[in-house]
Amino acid sequence: MTMFLEQTDDYFGNDLEEKMAPTNEKELADGGFVVPHFNSFGLRFRDYDVESMRQEGVENFYRKNHTYQCYDFVKKMREEYGKMNKAEMDIWKCCELLDGVVDESDPDLDIPQIQHLLQ
Repeated sequence: MTMFLEQTDDYFGNDLEEKMAPTNEKELADGGFVVPHFNSFGLRFRDYDVESMRQEGVENFYRKNHTYQCYDFVKKMREEYGKMNKAEMDIWKCCELLDGVVDESDPDLDIPQIQHLLQ
């Protein structure tokens, strides 16, 4: 048996109607993807026009990645971490450990990483 329920508000009780991405024919005619204005938690989605607390951190993250990412660096890191001798754990313990990692490249994700993983 399948049940379809109409959801009119999000997790926080906000009205979903204002968060729906536009789906008119003109915008979708070229097969493109329309990015929603809000994520499922009602937060702005990748709004780079807004000055945020994390904006400087995101800019520095990408600047360092583009400056130091070269063939020799990648080769050195693969050699170091390719040995896989740092730790041994089951998959759930690994997920819990990674929950504490902050993704500096994602300025609009304030939910825990494990919740993002399970989505």
